[in-house]
Amino acid sequence: SRIEHSAPYRYLKPVVYYGSSITQGACASRPGNAYEAIISNDLDCDFINLGFSGSALAEEAITDYINSLDMSVFVMDYDYNAPDPEYLAKTHENLYRTFRAAHPDTPVIMVGKPDFWLCNESNMERRDVIYRTYNNARLRGEKVIFIDGHSLFPANMREECTVDNCHPNDLGMVGMADVIGRAVEFALSM
Repeated sequence: SRIEHSAPYRYLKPVVYYGSSITQGACASRPGNAYEAIISNDLDCDFINLGFSGSALAEEAITDYINSLDMSVFVMDYDYNAPDPEYLAKTHENLYRTFRAAHPDTPVIMVGKPDFWLCNESNMERRDVIYRTYNNARLRGEKVIFIDGHSLFPANMREECTVDNCHPNDLGMVGMADVIGRAVEFALSM
């Protein structure tokens, strides 16, 4: 046997994911089952997982770090840890605009939280904040994609997709990989 370099990825610049413990893959049974790893495997692209359990609050230091990275696509998946819709409203578009100033042509995918219940008013307000950032960017002609968190899990299996009505298990990760993966694939062709 021998150790050799693997073939290069089809897409050399990584996809960068920024978000909470959900993005981190906290409740996937193994690292390869986190949604980013599934997408990477399917699309043959490298990725950087900036998932922070209990954090991901669009802090200036992490925003500066993200802006320093060379990437093919940026996935903003940090809705979950914003303490309330008001905090998200103060930080979401600001994070996007700061990123856009540093990366004018990089496609950005904005993702809402996956455990989205239509009967929860806070969820609706959060979705509206993310959609507003997306729509403002779209109206300026920028490369953006919006993913409603309600679409991440199959409707008939929503309760089977998490371990605690919050963190996706392997089934939930597959659902997220399917929906977000299609968006990443499209973004890579933009």
